[in-house]
Amino acid sequence: MRNNFLLIGIGFILLAFVYWPIKPVQRTTELPIPELLTQTIPTTDPSIYTSQLNHCLSDYMDRSVGQGIKACADVKGLYQALRAKQIVTILPNTGYILDSFTHSYGFLTPHASEVLKEIGRAFADSLANSPQKDCKLVITSMTRTQQTVSKLMRHNKTAVRKSPHLNGNTFDFSFSRFHTQHALSQIEKSHLQTIIAQILVHFKKDLKIWVTFEAREECLHIVARKGV
Repeated sequence: MRNNFLLIGIGFILLAFVYWPIKPVQRTTELPIPELLTQTIPTTDPSIYTSQLNHCLSDYMDRSVGQGIKACADVKGLYQALRAKQIVTILPNTGYILDSFTHSYGFLTPHASEVLKEIGRAFADSLANSPQKDCKLVITSMTRTQQTVSKLMRHNKTAVRKSPHLNGNTFDFSFSRFHTQHALSQIEKSHLQTIIAQILVHFKKDLKIWVTFEAREECLHIVARKGV
């Protein structure tokens, strides 16, 4: 009899465990969102600085010709100037890359090469601690020959026969494109445009360059300058 009571007691305990109310476990399909570390890109107006990049061809053409190489008829002449060390080969460097040239060649005078490197470093340094630190300037044009200038004039109304690009001390940056690994928002692009325009204003004031913002071509036209 005692064993029967014991078995009945164990049965009641087991039933209690089976039917004991259990609080349902709440499940969610939402994943926790990690806190994002973002840096704000300031809203800027590049026209504040581009309006100061206003040199005209007549302001410097005679002096820039004297500070550069003699215009070459064709690419053979450029290679002669290269062998004579009047110009040097330009490769991608800090702050800039080279675009695919169609009417110019990747050569500059040694002085212009140093000015270009200085601008590139200034641009890279300005972005070093920002989310845009991987961005680089795009060089769209460098030294031309009389042959390539003639070809360019056929479809480019802004091209001139007496071009400073003939003298090996001139290069252009794109103002609408920057080399980067991600798509740029308009705020980011305006910020980059402001940075490079601001840098060029300082170089202009320091008499290191003659510079023109060519709004129609969306380009920054730069001529390396040796003092006054």
